[in-house]
Amino acid sequence: MRNDFEKAIRFRHACKLFDAARAIEPEEFTFILEAGRLSPSSFGVEHWRFFVIRDTAMRQAIYAAAWNQAQITTASELVAVAYKKRVRSSDPFIQSAFDRFGYPQALRGMYADFIDPRSDEVLECWSSRQVYIAAANMMSAAASLQIDSCPIEGFDRAAVEQIMGIDTDLFGVALLIPFGYRVKEQPPRMRSSLEELVQYL
Repeated sequence: MRNDFEKAIRFRHACKLFDAARAIEPEEFTFILEAGRLSPSSFGVEHWRFFVIRDTAMRQAIYAAAWNQAQITTASELVAVAYKKRVRSSDPFIQSAFDRFGYPQALRGMYADFIDPRSDEVLECWSSRQVYIAAANMMSAAASLQIDSCPIEGFDRAAVEQIMGIDTDLFGVALLIPFGYRVKEQPPRMRSSLEELVQYL
């Protein structure tokens, strides 16, 4: 199993061009989405929403708003990973999560003390960071199936959200992830050594 995971991690890279003629099988794409759904999140409240963009005209408009990056239109699937904005203890989304998990009052109070004093800007930043956990798991799950991906932050967020028609009072798009199959060979990977990155204290 360790070798399988290492193989997947080494396979994954930021694919810049996908084979537009090759589609991901539905059950494999569901597996990728499930990896996102099952990801951990702070307090377990699942800050994410996954928008799967299949409409051709919408994809083309997002392509223009994403600096004409070819991944947007050549990928088999395009997922906009969004974060939830209303995450204060009194918000219905949070209350329903607490009720679903049966959180005791002490834990609800801990959440309120941690979250409620913070500004909307800080909370959006916190919530958007949570969805990157799910995004990473989805890309690793895809790599385990030899399916490529590319995390994209280079886009006009306001324009993309308008194109998608999402309620921006509730959601913000953190990143776009196209999934599909590479056309070109993976370039050599440049990474720092463990000795450069790890410090034992």
